[in-house]
Amino acid sequence: MAKKKFSVISWNVEHFREKDGRTTRIAAFMKPFKPDIFAIYETEEVSILQLMQTHFPDYDYFITDGPELQEILVGCRRGVFDQKVFTQKREFKVNNPALRPGALLSVQQKGKWYNLLFLHTDSGTDASAFGNRFEMLTKIQKMSEAITKGMPDSGIIITGDLNTMGMSFPTDTKSNRRVKDTDEISGMGKLLNKNTIALAPKEFDATWISNGLTLTSNLDHVWHNGNAPLKKLGKRSDGNDYFVRVYGWQQLSGQERRDYVDKVSDHCLLYFEVV
Repeated sequence: MAKKKFSVISWNVEHFREKDGRTTRIAAFMKPFKPDIFAIYETEEVSILQLMQTHFPDYDYFITDGPELQEILVGCRRGVFDQKVFTQKREFKVNNPALRPGALLSVQQKGKWYNLLFLHTDSGTDASAFGNRFEMLTKIQKMSEAITKGMPDSGIIITGDLNTMGMSFPTDTKSNRRVKDTDEISGMGKLLNKNTIALAPKEFDATWISNGLTLTSNLDHVWHNGNAPLKKLGKRSDGNDYFVRVYGWQQLSGQERRDYVDKVSDHCLLYFEVV
């Protein structure tokens, strides 16, 4: 079995502000995984960075910036990589100045580069949001082509809350659904596969749950190329292998699930290992 090179957590912590020890609860969910890299979406206070440093002191931190309220916070463990470079990819704000930039962390380990793009894309089933997500896909393609041209053996990983909700037209109702969420994910696959970037199977499809605990959706994903292979972490209930752990409300029920959504997040975290 190939040895783990590094591990990653990607997690949308809904409206991440410090209240009633929330940062401590978030850190407690993450610590058992001992991630070498983590990205937290919807960080709404810069003070979260300082608070996370108290829980993960041996990490270097990066955060996107701009007029938007919600930022992407990235932590990278010291001593794991020979070099690390953080770049804000502002082109991923596409047609919506309130969107956060993409957060690109490039790390070098034993002479090989891995490029991790953390994204929180436009949310909504309206035509505008759907179109923005498609525009982001074209920018992912261009970025991947540029990286591959300059460094053919470098790893590429795209992960985050990609809000693959499908599209309704002309109004946001089920009867007007024109593109299903599953079709949007499938369409992403067809486009990204042109750059030999594939979707990593997850432990569970659904990663988001509504506040009423009645609706779930498959919003968070990990895509990667062959130069960034992932470790098999187990088998799904359908017997197929999964390479991305989905951890959070999926493991809970009843009042424990209610408490998780109220006090932690409406998204599960994603965990994976590069080998």
